[in-house]
Amino acid sequence: MPFTAEDICKWVQKKPMILIRFDEDFSESLHNSRQGFKHLTIVKTHSVLQPIKPPTLCLLEIQEGNGTKCYLATVSRKTTVSTFDSRLTIKELRALHPDSFQAIEALISDAKMKRILVDRMPDKGGITNLTPKLSAHLVETLAKNPENHSALDMAFSLLPGLRRVTDNPWAQEDAIRSAMDIFRIRGNDTPEQVVLKRGASSCLGLIGTYLYEDNVVHHDATQLPGFDKISHDVTGRAVFRKDGEQLVIYTANKLPLERLLGVDLIYINETRGNIIMLQYKMLEEDKQDSDNPDWLFRPNQQLRDEIARMQIPDFEGSLSDYRLSRNPFFFKFVRRKISGNTHKSFLVSLDHLNHILSAPEAKGPKGGVRISYNALDGTYLREADMLGLIRSGYIGTHKAETAELATIIEAVAKGNKAVVLAWQQKIQEAAQ
Repeated sequence: MPFTAEDICKWVQKKPMILIRFDEDFSESLHNSRQGFKHLTIVKTHSVLQPIKPPTLCLLEIQEGNGTKCYLATVSRKTTVSTFDSRLTIKELRALHPDSFQAIEALISDAKMKRILVDRMPDKGGITNLTPKLSAHLVETLAKNPENHSALDMAFSLLPGLRRVTDNPWAQEDAIRSAMDIFRIRGNDTPEQVVLKRGASSCLGLIGTYLYEDNVVHHDATQLPGFDKISHDVTGRAVFRKDGEQLVIYTANKLPLERLLGVDLIYINETRGNIIMLQYKMLEEDKQDSDNPDWLFRPNQQLRDEIARMQIPDFEGSLSDYRLSRNPFFFKFVRRKISGNTHKSFLVSLDHLNHILSAPEAKGPKGGVRISYNALDGTYLREADMLGLIRSGYIGTHKAETAELATIIEAVAKGNKAVVLAWQQKIQEAAQ
């Protein structure tokens, strides 16, 4: 899982959670705001906010229609705004189950914890802080429901220093965002539908605004058209529509080894008829030369094994469309960071990587091969460069090869990484 309840529990025991209960007026204003569920601020007197120790998590109960709905969010900061008042900044409200503080209270079986929660329950329009032990108990209680995992994932990602960048979860999230960028979809655009496999972890739950929750459907299984044999491994699906086309993004974990290339993102652009396959590698900070800092990756046997598997079958038919390069394989080298929403990176093609591995200038002081900013000296693709090449169909497989996608998938060798499959197609084609 991208989050662990144990880690979040440790955090809220040091910085206890808070409860916020909106009255009708505040709830209506929030619903009418443009970005309120993504970023909101609350101003209260110093005495009301004094016990709160951000960054931490907060539970909000908001009036919706004739009932209420609960959200989990992250209080990122508290600042003084006047002689009398302080301001809380709250980010990324995500829907929780159940829908009211009263229903959450009913989930707590421990009599002492229930008594403390009742005592700390805020009035409408009020804010209260919880005790450290009750905060941890609430996290454990909410984590038992798989439908709360996406909200916990988001809260987890916004706590500084807690979510370490690891290869698979972060790469899946970045691959999803890359696919959306290629399709020119903004992060706050709302998909037609999001399907998350019940009990499974998918980074599709981390993107977008609270409106995602209205479109989320939890299924025991999701279907990947044309690939029935791997459908049970699909963990999520999101569908976007724009300008007469649609983008379908699938996430999956540990697909059958004989079905994968061991890459993190497979982008299929049916509009241009090209396929691009991307693998992520993490750059580690090199602190040996303080005057000339660098980020580097040292090739190992695992990389060489992966390169050996990166092959597509020969195509015997005619190829009428132009490609600058038909090789679909690329590597994205990313600076490993502990926190933050932006990660500096560069990309190289498989052909370029093979050239680097054999080039004498790539060798470090001790004779080992180094892939780094300094070693490449600017000879690489930036993120924007890569997105433009994919959009235009200038790189990747030819249309005739892309039409044989099933053959390509079946021909791949072993791989066990999390995969994002982004499938862009004409809407009228999808309906056939």
